[in-house]
Amino acid sequence: MTNNAKNTAPNWTIGMASGLAIGMGLGVTLHNILLGLALSLCLGAALAYALPSKGTQDQQ
Repeated sequence: MTNNAKNTAPNWTIGMASGLAIGMGLGVTLHNILLGLALSLCLGAALAYALPSKGTQDQQ
């Protein structure tokens, strides 16, 4: 999938919140807090760019 919008700003609030929940959930489940922190940052950044802000998406 491609996003043809010229200016896509990441949605840091939604991305980091969901990344924190998923990453720390896995970290606590696996009894490894450092893994949870690393996953939170990686997944948060990835999800922030995957879910851009509504103001930057093309209105059709």
